[in-house]
Amino acid sequence: MKTEYQHRRDLIEIGKRIHQHGWISATDGNFSVKLGDGRILTTPTGVHKGYLEMEDLIIVDMEGKKISGSREPSSEIALHVICYKQRPEINAVIHAHPTFCVAFSVAGVGLAACLLPEVVFTLGSIPTADYAPPTTLQVPKSIELPIKEYDAIILERHGSVTVGKDIFSAYNTLERMEHVAEITYHARQLGSVKPLTDVQVSELVKIRSGLGLPDRKVGCNDCNACNKHSMCGNAKGEKPAPTMAAEPPVRRSIMPNVSPELLELITREVAREMSAAK
Repeated sequence: MKTEYQHRRDLIEIGKRIHQHGWISATDGNFSVKLGDGRILTTPTGVHKGYLEMEDLIIVDMEGKKISGSREPSSEIALHVICYKQRPEINAVIHAHPTFCVAFSVAGVGLAACLLPEVVFTLGSIPTADYAPPTTLQVPKSIELPIKEYDAIILERHGSVTVGKDIFSAYNTLERMEHVAEITYHARQLGSVKPLTDVQVSELVKIRSGLGLPDRKVGCNDCNACNKHSMCGNAKGEKPAPTMAAEPPVRRSIMPNVSPELLELITREVAREMSAAK
């Protein structure tokens, strides 16, 4: 079991990695780990997460109230609290602003689970939570249900939430999700994207189970990432998964076909806005 000092060192390292990738800018983003005994070590508000110092980190309780530290908790600490309460087995939460993921949400395009085998193995589907004004309690409310089943969630027009058994696991999930978004973006630039078939997805699910990997929810919700215009079957070849009306916290794409030129423009604008934020 790691000491508090080691957890502090890990959070500083994660802040550097995320900033170097351009997935946070200025004082954006926040991440945390559970220390045990109802305590959470987390990044504070008003500090650049790429240049954190040991003394910048603070400790809060499971309600987000500060226990120790010279700085104040982020206004988004409730996002972390809801993750820990809904998923007692996780020990780390990362909220970042990955560029391609945010760009897809701005364009109204979700990330399909059926494009890459690695996604089926590790993440299952990648839902997009309904839009909620940043810093408000509507943000944690928007992921209250989907976080029970998914390790990676996109926050519409805002960023992402990834969770894991430790901070590096949560980071790896963030890295993988953004990588999937970037691959999907470039594939769409080349033309129509061909998804995995129901049979192929079903086979991957069986292989995943045989390898002892954790179960992840997989199913097509007509996310439009692969430019399809009709619903496809889920991993078991059954009828399509319910629309987002049946699962309110997870947003269904409503844009039928986004041109490569528009998506490229959106990506540039999102990157520019994120770099100028705060």
